[in-house]
Amino acid sequence: MTQIHADLDALQDLRAALLTFAGRTSEALPPVQTAVFHATQTFDDLEDAARGRIRHLTDLLYDCYRAAAQGFPVDCGRIQQALQRAEQRLAHILTRRRRFDAVVSAWEHRRHDLEQALDADLSGAVTYLDRRIAALEAYQTTQLIGAALGLGAAGIPSLMGATIGVMRLAQGRVNHVLGRAGEEMASIVLSRRFGLQEMTFTQPTHGFDRVFSAPGLPLIVVESKASQDGALRLGRTAAGEQGSAAWVAQAATRMTDPASAQWSPTNARLGRLVQEMGAANVPTLAVVTDYARATAAVYGRQASGEWALIEAGIDLDALLAEDAAEPMPAPGPSAPVEPPSPWSEQGAAQPAERREGVPGGAERRG
Repeated sequence: MTQIHADLDALQDLRAALLTFAGRTSEALPPVQTAVFHATQTFDDLEDAARGRIRHLTDLLYDCYRAAAQGFPVDCGRIQQALQRAEQRLAHILTRRRRFDAVVSAWEHRRHDLEQALDADLSGAVTYLDRRIAALEAYQTTQLIGAALGLGAAGIPSLMGATIGVMRLAQGRVNHVLGRAGEEMASIVLSRRFGLQEMTFTQPTHGFDRVFSAPGLPLIVVESKASQDGALRLGRTAAGEQGSAAWVAQAATRMTDPASAQWSPTNARLGRLVQEMGAANVPTLAVVTDYARATAAVYGRQASGEWALIEAGIDLDALLAEDAAEPMPAPGPSAPVEPPSPWSEQGAAQPAERREGVPGGAERRG
């Protein structure tokens, strides 16, 4: 196993562990909240019963005092002792209740912090790992293909069969990696060209590629595609065409289902937002990255379900050059200017022809 393989395995194991932790923690919270609710009800019932007995004994004691004042031979001592015991029991219940309420208050505070961490921090960490994994996969695949092409170019007969085999094995990974890079390019196009704000969520294997928001639009679903000719080709699923209202609705349903692989606290919140808005009312965009020409096109789903071109021929080189135009710390005199590392987010976001390996790429498979 190479170091790259080991690093990829470590990142993927960490990602899986984070999602497992989030799932198990989220599963554990509802039973605790239910137990707190039942305990609160029990304390309420005990307090009500104790106060009711005190009222009853107090009435009996007053009746006894009135009877004694009228000259009847009555003994009020036993009633008074019972009333004292009832008051002591109420005091004991209230003491326990105050302690319980203090513990619940501390628990609620910690639960809120934990839910915030699961909803924001952990989701952001998973997204960060996804992008690191995508960059590392891209580097691994381009290195593999580069080595295979080198063997093929050498023309060594004994290695030609192995070279062809490597290329065939790598093809599936190329499709996957270029699809992930296409998602990064879609994010750059929509955030820089159109000023949309990307939202953090736990990206599922099958579902929304990215989600954005804009003033007046709390949620925008984005489907990204990558091709060599810039054509929009949307896959077909059991729920319908990718990006369709039915497809969006099904994805939202899975995101809100704790038993689904697409579920996470953040995804559940986004899924509920889709359901509240109505899948047909959720703005949906498709961004197609043309790796051969280093351009992108943006389409929007219409009310009829058809896709309308919003803008074509977006120059990806120009968008990426904006990073270079931003103020950067000046390097020392001996610091060479190097291209972005494929391990970095900038490197993973470069068009395929600007990274090491074969230009172009295949559509991201839905």
